[in-house]
Amino acid sequence: MTRIEESQHGRFITAVIPALNEETTIAPIVDELYRSGIDKVIVGDNGSTDRTAEVARAAGALVIVAPRRGYGSACLAALSALPSQTIAIVFCDADGADDLSRLDQIVGPVLRGEADMVIGSRTLGRIEPQALTPPQRLGNAVAVALIYLLFRIRATDLGPFRCISAAALARLCMSDPAFGWTVEMQVKAFRLGLRVVEVPVDAKARKGGKSKISGHLISVFMAGWAIITTILRYRFGRLPK
Repeated sequence: MTRIEESQHGRFITAVIPALNEETTIAPIVDELYRSGIDKVIVGDNGSTDRTAEVARAAGALVIVAPRRGYGSACLAALSALPSQTIAIVFCDADGADDLSRLDQIVGPVLRGEADMVIGSRTLGRIEPQALTPPQRLGNAVAVALIYLLFRIRATDLGPFRCISAAALARLCMSDPAFGWTVEMQVKAFRLGLRVVEVPVDAKARKGGKSKISGHLISVFMAGWAIITTILRYRFGRLPK
């Protein structure tokens, strides 16, 4: 684990973690984020039926309930409690699959004013066995190909581990309550001409719990459809002001 550079001390950074039944993994993630220099961790609890919320609070996170089911819904609920002094927001998952050792590389360019958003690209890093399922790999490949076709921008991943400045996030007017959340953030940023960069991160196998998509045919289809339609919507549709 590496801490965020000391030169960035005093810049308030908030981490947002959407979570659903991740009681076995949430505490180590919250703890590592705090030890790495994150100032506030907010967990969007998406209706967990286990002890996820209780464990997260015990680890020091602020837990916000997101009664509407969906990845984006959990993120939006957590963002509703964003401290006003926040300069940058880090997003990561609750299953332990994100490469938090690269936190400084994810956050640094935003805090230094070199980028508006940084995406942790698993494609550019090392991929552990079973870290990305075949549907995930296929869906990611289709999405980045479509992004290139429509935006002429060479993205490599829709990875959930990312950082964005508070000012940039406000401009995006995020709204997707489900699987289209991550790609909505990216395509809106491309459409608005924001500075988006990718840095390599390792893709790790989840440390516990069960995937909400992989292994469920309907969920895989819904996620893929949401990603494709989101890309098309925000490429050609009117952006919210």
